[in-house]
Amino acid sequence: MKTRYIIELLLIVTIFASCNSAFINTSKNIKHGGANDSINLYAFVGEKISVIEFNPNDESEKMIEKGIDEDTGDSIQMTHKKYVMDNAFHCKYKVLKTLFNYLPNDTIEFIAYDHYGEPGFAQKDTIILYLTKNKETGKFYHKKYQYDYVSKDKNGNFFSYPKFLTEKDTEYGNENIKGFNVDLSTEKFSLFNLNTNVINIYYPQNFYKIENNYAIPTKGIYLYELINFRLNTTFKDL
Repeated sequence: MKTRYIIELLLIVTIFASCNSAFINTSKNIKHGGANDSINLYAFVGEKISVIEFNPNDESEKMIEKGIDEDTGDSIQMTHKKYVMDNAFHCKYKVLKTLFNYLPNDTIEFIAYDHYGEPGFAQKDTIILYLTKNKETGKFYHKKYQYDYVSKDKNGNFFSYPKFLTEKDTEYGNENIKGFNVDLSTEKFSLFNLNTNVINIYYPQNFYKIENNYAIPTKGIYLYELINFRLNTTFKDL
């Protein structure tokens, strides 16, 4: 009886500690980004259920402001309607794997905006997505243009590859990301109209090869390394 009590106590302590440290284990059982309530970011591997366009201006909120009538000098209330210039989408995804912070359900609905049309992440059935949460409404919103492609290795482990947008991103990658060799010839990026300096930043030789004016990823990274990379570069100011 005493042994059983000790085991149950250890289980409770373990669960409590897990909730507080909030580390999440990848399929390779390596601790990574976990959870942090002070950072408004939710990252996960998602499987597309639906991405449906809507007119954001049909749902835009009216803003009421106080003003002065120019003719009479009287105080008046003025109603303004905020217009959104982007395309807007209601999205619903199944959560396959949590990467950073905990989502409330195994499916998640959120709103995405894109100035150029359908968001790029909608082109893939399975994708890594990044959301923020409006604390007043509880609604989730996609971090504009932020997503990562995801694949599986021969053992069924999810992995991706790093994307670089600034010199600091590239410096961080060269100094901190080890990665492993992969064949991702289907994921290629046109170098059309890019100068040498930009190519070196976006597609550094440690992580990409150049063939026929295309950059092709050559280094994969597991998800714990990806979220650490993102938290230290793209989302470092959250």
